[in-house]
Amino acid sequence: MGRMSDLAIEAMETPIMSPCPDCWGYGTVEVEIPRPHSPTRDVGVIDVRKEVCESCSGDGEMPRLCDCGEVVTVGMGEDAEKCEECVNDLSN
Repeated sequence: MGRMSDLAIEAMETPIMSPCPDCWGYGTVEVEIPRPHSPTRDVGVIDVRKEVCESCSGDGEMPRLCDCGEVVTVGMGEDAEKCEECVNDLSN
């Protein structure tokens, strides 16, 4: 195959990545941990600890998904919100 064909195929297979909605693209989330009171302290506290975001596994990005659940690829354009199948269904 030619170079242009390879680039076109790669664009149709490469997902568009969007910032993770849970960690806002940072890759970590703050988790509240309640600590009970103790004999030396009369009130409990809530500690905060940073953990790796489970949704994006710490990458900060997730593939953009269409309403149908399919991945939106680079071949559809960087601003695309629909997958290729849904766009084809709408035009028919």
